[in-house]
Amino acid sequence: MTDDERTVEANGLDFAVRERGDGDRLALCLHGFPDDAGSMDPLAERLADAGFTAVAPYMRGYGPTGEAPDSDYSARALGADAVALADRLVEDGGYDDAVLVGHDWGAVAGYSAARIDPDRFSKLVTMAVPPRFGAAIWDHPRQFLRSWYVWFFQLPGLAERTLRREDFAMIEVLWNLWSPDWDYPDERIESVKSTFRTGGTADAALQYYRQFVNPLVSDLFRNGRPDPGDAPPIEVPGLVIAGADDGCIGPELFENAADAFDADARVVRIRDAGHFVHQERPDVVAEEVIEFCSA
Repeated sequence: MTDDERTVEANGLDFAVRERGDGDRLALCLHGFPDDAGSMDPLAERLADAGFTAVAPYMRGYGPTGEAPDSDYSARALGADAVALADRLVEDGGYDDAVLVGHDWGAVAGYSAARIDPDRFSKLVTMAVPPRFGAAIWDHPRQFLRSWYVWFFQLPGLAERTLRREDFAMIEVLWNLWSPDWDYPDERIESVKSTFRTGGTADAALQYYRQFVNPLVSDLFRNGRPDPGDAPPIEVPGLVIAGADDGCIGPELFENAADAFDADARVVRIRDAGHFVHQERPDVVAEEVIEFCSA
């Protein structure tokens, strides 16, 4: 671990976390795939300057953080992690309140956490994945093509070998497809590959997708095509951020994102940014996040 990393025990796991700032408000920042906690550094630094203590954990199964002892990588488990981490951090740090900022799978964890405990976070910021994605995709057939990797990851053995091939070259392929105009630093991609070389990270990352698709398919056969309106509403004020040039999830899937909230919510589309919007345009994203969380 580096000097700004420590371990926090929560929800039966030891989470390696990166920490910035010493403000009296907690900002829990959750990364996605294929990524690691270091992706939150640009946003965490700006949150720290704005008076927050920003804490970015490596998600369950990623790198230094322990693998799920029960092999549970479901959205509900991710949400429970977020709630438990915030509980522990607030207890230890005495913060006035907590906000959650999640990208990609971190956004999925955020939606789940808000439903598990609507009072834990005063604000919810999500990036790159809309709420109710599993239901909304049926209204956007083109998204099935964009999500080709999700279906590929369901193939046991082949998916593992392909992800690891040529020192995780697939990570660069996905980054280039999802954020085609982002000239990402060499050290950032190397950090992520190093995380994926650690322990069971690659296997855990694939389980996120398998445990998302399996219940989706089961529900489809039992109940037919899902209705986005059937999902429980989110009762935490929300800011949903999308990159206008995202090659992973089309911006059109965010058009009705605010409808998923019972609380106040708005959707912001960031120009000249793809899937990794918080790293591509950190100043613009940080300004939106800080203004929303400070209101």
